[in-house]
Amino acid sequence: MRLDGMTAVVTGGASGMGESMVYALAKEGASIVVVDRNADGASTVAANVESQGGKAICVKADVQSTEDIAAMANKAMDTFGSINILVNNAGARIIKGFLEHTKEDWDKMLGINLSGPFYCSQAIVPKMVTSGGGSIINVCSIASYMGRPNRCAYVAAKSGLLGLTRTMAIDLAPKNIRVNGISPGMIASPFNQKFAEGEETGSAWANDNLVGRWGNPEDINGAVVFLASNESSFITGSDIKVEGGWLAARARVGEELIISD
Repeated sequence: MRLDGMTAVVTGGASGMGESMVYALAKEGASIVVVDRNADGASTVAANVESQGGKAICVKADVQSTEDIAAMANKAMDTFGSINILVNNAGARIIKGFLEHTKEDWDKMLGINLSGPFYCSQAIVPKMVTSGGGSIINVCSIASYMGRPNRCAYVAAKSGLLGLTRTMAIDLAPKNIRVNGISPGMIASPFNQKFAEGEETGSAWANDNLVGRWGNPEDINGAVVFLASNESSFITGSDIKVEGGWLAARARVGEELIISD
């Protein structure tokens, strides 16, 4: 198992992509700290890991609270004795017009999606140093690369998270800590359920990438396990796009049929 003897902290681990990541990391031998504001959900996920022979604890925490995160980091270290992997997955999104965004909306989007990974990393890094180093994975987004309609605060936060990933990679390299990002596209998780099931968006968006389908939470797992493991020991400051080629190549309708001008 590629992560045998390691401990992984996963924020937003009670559902969706985070839950799927937890199971994938545990399957590879990692002990898991499931962090979420949803205590019942986190407890269920941790229990599922243990029922499959793994090791896991759950911690209720809001990534916007430095007090919550500090307590979480201490509990993780006290329980497992080391922290080798941090997946900053917790996220939220508000969709409304630019002028309709309130200060509360703005603060919430930056607080969860940008400040949260910063606070979690600051709390975990000293533990990771004591453990001999490790890997931090920030879950960015296709919105880290391009504007998206009616999501100004979310796009600003996710764009900032990609920049934070790059600069953390520089600052933490001397501490033997690698920092990388993963940028999902349209993943049919609870986060995007209404779009995946929508009459106008479901099938249309499924055909809007090169693979030709919606992604599933499990589609993220290979990238997460790879970046968490020593197999990616020469990779830091990078970002893996898991979006079916949506960002990589775009064609206008019918353009692929043109073979001569």
